Amino acid sequence: MAGLQLVTPATSPMGPFFGLPWQQEAIHDDIYTPRKYQVELLEAALEHNTIVCLNTGSGKTFIAVLLTKELSHQIRGQYQGNAKRTVFLVNSALCVVQQAAAVRTHSDLQVGEYTDLEETSAWSYQQWNEEISNNQVLVMTCHIFLHVLRRQILPLSKINLVVFDDCHLAITDHPYSEIMKLFDGSLCNPRILGLTAAILNGKCDPSDLEQKIQNLEQVLKSNAETATDLVVLDRYASQPREVVLDCGPYADKTGLSSRLEAELDEALLFLNDCNISVGREDRDPTAISRQVLSDCRAVLQVLGPWCADKAAGIMVRELQKYIKHEMGELNRKFLLFTDTILRKVHALCEEHFSPSSLDLKFVTPKVLRLLEILHEYKPFERQQFESVEWYNNRNQDNYVSWSDSEDDDEDEEVETKERPEANFPSPFTNILCGIIFVERRYTAVVLNRLIKEAGKQDPELAYISNNFITGHSIGKSQPRNKQMEVEFRKQEEVLRKFRAHETNLLIATSVVEEGVDIPKCNLVVRFDLPTEYRSYVQSKGRARAPVSNYIMLADSDKTRSFEEDLTTYKAIEKILRNKCSKSVEVGEFEGEHVFDDDNILPPYVLRSEDGGPRVTINTAIGHINRYCARLPSDPFTHLAPKCKTTETQNGRFQSTLYLPINSPLRVPVKGPKMNCGRLAEKAVALLCCEKLHRIGELDDHLMPVGKETVKYEEELDLHDEEETSVPGRPGSTKRRQCYPKAIPECLRDSYAVPEHTYYLYVIGMVLTTPLPDELNFRRRKLYPPEDTTRCFGILTAKPIPRIPHFPVYTRSGEVTISIELQKSGFTLASAQLDLITRLHQYIFSHILRLEKPALEFKPTCADSAYCILPLNVVGDSNTLDMDFRFMEEIERSEARTGIPTTQYTIQNPFTFRLEDYQDAVIIPRYRNFDQPHRFYVADVYTDLTPLSKFPSPEYETFAEYYKTKYNLDLSNLNQPLLDVDHTSSRLNLLTPRHLNQKGKALPLSSAEKRKAKWESLQNKQILVPELCAIHPIPASLWRKAVCLPSILYRLHSLLTAEELRSQTASEAGVGSRSLPPDFRSAVILAATQRVHLFVKKKKKKKKPGFDSKAHLAKDVCSS
Repeated sequence: MAGLQLVTPATSPMGPFFGLPWQQEAIHDDIYTPRKYQVELLEAALEHNTIVCLNTGSGKTFIAVLLTKELSHQIRGQYQGNAKRTVFLVNSALCVVQQAAAVRTHSDLQVGEYTDLEETSAWSYQQWNEEISNNQVLVMTCHIFLHVLRRQILPLSKINLVVFDDCHLAITDHPYSEIMKLFDGSLCNPRILGLTAAILNGKCDPSDLEQKIQNLEQVLKSNAETATDLVVLDRYASQPREVVLDCGPYADKTGLSSRLEAELDEALLFLNDCNISVGREDRDPTAISRQVLSDCRAVLQVLGPWCADKAAGIMVRELQKYIKHEMGELNRKFLLFTDTILRKVHALCEEHFSPSSLDLKFVTPKVLRLLEILHEYKPFERQQFESVEWYNNRNQDNYVSWSDSEDDDEDEEVETKERPEANFPSPFTNILCGIIFVERRYTAVVLNRLIKEAGKQDPELAYISNNFITGHSIGKSQPRNKQMEVEFRKQEEVLRKFRAHETNLLIATSVVEEGVDIPKCNLVVRFDLPTEYRSYVQSKGRARAPVSNYIMLADSDKTRSFEEDLTTYKAIEKILRNKCSKSVEVGEFEGEHVFDDDNILPPYVLRSEDGGPRVTINTAIGHINRYCARLPSDPFTHLAPKCKTTETQNGRFQSTLYLPINSPLRVPVKGPKMNCGRLAEKAVALLCCEKLHRIGELDDHLMPVGKETVKYEEELDLHDEEETSVPGRPGSTKRRQCYPKAIPECLRDSYAVPEHTYYLYVIGMVLTTPLPDELNFRRRKLYPPEDTTRCFGILTAKPIPRIPHFPVYTRSGEVTISIELQKSGFTLASAQLDLITRLHQYIFSHILRLEKPALEFKPTCADSAYCILPLNVVGDSNTLDMDFRFMEEIERSEARTGIPTTQYTIQNPFTFRLEDYQDAVIIPRYRNFDQPHRFYVADVYTDLTPLSKFPSPEYETFAEYYKTKYNLDLSNLNQPLLDVDHTSSRLNLLTPRHLNQKGKALPLSSAEKRKAKWESLQNKQILVPELCAIHPIPASLWRKAVCLPSILYRLHSLLTAEELRSQTASEAGVGSRSLPPDFRSAVILAATQRVHLFVKKKKKKKKPGFDSKAHLAKDVCSS
């Protein structure tokens, strides 16, 4: 390529495969992966006074909050004692409110706000003392703090931290400089944290920047710090080669570009001239049209007519969706106008070229230069062969995921179906790993398509596998949540493929300039020039492979001015490099490479034979970083180990390694003492690898056990045939994984045994929100559980902490559950305990039918063991107690587990008694003998008898139906009939019945259809009393029993949460470990919200955590 000499992996003197990006995978083999910039700056601030130099929007305030929390142990407690106070200074009263809100949001500290100097100046010492005593963080303007210091209201010795927001003001005539003068005479000064963005925002002069930083450091007695990502400080690779390419002007020989530009300019001028008064800018009917046409014009100027035609086609498809759903007439007309202009653009382009193939005469010089650059990265034939050989013999470090993403455009989706992607990246895509940065979304979309077309036409570019990632689409003001969710998933999949090297070229907007973890690239192209320092340095920072190029494409008229900006950026980078908190380490590590130190410590070897898995002192850090990279996280989280090295008194070094919080190895690993810090870090990594393997976090190939491990094993044929045929990823619904279940300590070993004292708790149930009429489809009577005294209780050997009331949702509506202590310190006889145990088993095995073949009832062996038993008002005491008489009646009942064999004849006819059926559960005696059906009696039809007309025309009467189908003769033909409902088999009552699992209202039929349905006998279950047995458990208690699985599931969850809260309070010193006896948490889910859920059926509701029937069955049966 004339005029451009790139150092690519192919032409590198170190060989074609030296430092290739896919071999790096952002995993370093000789140093711990760096952490995010906020953590870096927080560490610096913990060590010394610090000035944080970051751009606007980089989270400076959050760093201040983090530091406040790290030092919060100094401000908790009584101010009159040893507790100090943190002061947050701002320049204006408005900022006080903002910064105070940030501290409150991210911490539990008490925050005071002080904005009015005149008001606070009039306060007495007593008023100030009260304010300082009640609040741990004081957010105030600098003028108020200066007044406080001068009056000696708050001595510096009682302040642990002062935060200066906009601290660059301290080098001007400002109260900040006066405050710092008062620090001079103090022996015990607080820690200082300065926050500033002004010195980095926009384009700043390097000489001014250096002078400002020096003055700030001097005035604030602090060290200026910035983040490593602001100076592209990579300690493990060389700097990229930077090239600015003058692409030259576009020669519009056909006049098509000028014609298209004129059409778009005329349309935009018309839209701007439309004088339409709107209350809000986001309701401007021309807003979307202006944005779309501006984007199309930008694509035309940057990429040329061919790409403008493609952009117009994509925009027309998007506009059709808006036109279809647009209700406003005026808005619709403007969208149709825009649609017409875009179709005109397409028609003009069709006159000059065929849209089906790429015509390079109609693209800009920038595009041509880009294609020339990509030609340079084409692998040679020899390298292709070596690449295939590497691919066939690849090691386990190079993982490939197996799910495919969809392309953004419909045309490309068709192509994908015709030519399906391979599960593995092509061996010929491994040389290039590049990103092209563009400004606009449509530029990325169309440029991606152009490169795909170029790859089809030009065999030299066939090695490219490209994709794009952008922000959201047009019309951000209009809510399109579902589409945004789909878009986000697509972008996640694009990033995953790029990380796995299934694609080797990514066209991106600024969304991946920072904050997203992607591999080290060997090519970064700025298609649109960076406009400020941060944009320049963040995009350049992506070119971190050992042999990499950072290329900026410039138009001829902008080249000279940009070169001046580039000189400025480099000067700023040089200044900031010296201010980076990690810069000192670069020199140390560059000069301390030890290549022959495998003999210092023996390697960790699993099998002694040659070639067996092993970790040496030189490869250990790479294993640790690779393990951390495999820990579960989202695309925007970068998990990394943390290593601290200290020098001992005898001049040796010892390192301590801390793994990320979601690693099972949470204990810090302390390594052996070594002669230098570098060896100490390697040694502790080797020891950590051994520990990770022993606890099962590294497999027998010393690779991380994680979601990708299954893929490694499939690639290497490490599974049996049966195992590899198992579909799905581990942990998914297709491939479940077992985890230890948390059991609250108060329920462990709490089973009631003889000769001990016990605790009896009442499960209280109150109908708080009855089911509305429109949801009571069968017009059934509602049964408030509080109307009957008989209920259930919990018998346990340990006290249960107080938990908040919570709701369950029954057929009658929302029922609020409470767990209250009824009595304690009593004993029971062995016979009584046996009776209670038998009834507990009966409830869950026969009433709820939760006992499965794989489950055994062994209460004394269960992790969580307590008894559920019936309670009632016993004797004249009017208080609830254990109802032993009722338990004995259940045991004596013939209908307890089977179907009674009572036979009625003409001589001994059946006698109907209404009171027997008013609160009854009945069992048909003529069917389903193995597992009889149970029904609630909903109503007694005294106007119907067995001789009444049968609802179906097949039979004349009910008596004829039973005689014909079951050969049953009725002894009493005058008995009334029973309208019954099935007893509920639904276990999950934690969500309302009318909502689905996602919390959305289920569709309802019309009122007329519902009325016709419930009035028809064909839709009802009608039974004959004579042919049914009455169950010993009354219906009122049965309805409460149905709630038990949900109640006990929620009880376990709340008790586990309370244990976690208590442990946090104890270990972190935040809150009370033990709650006061009279303390009661708020009811879970506000009642007003739940009423709206019943009435407004379309409203969303969060689904409480709940797995499945089987999960509940295990919970309650183990009890």
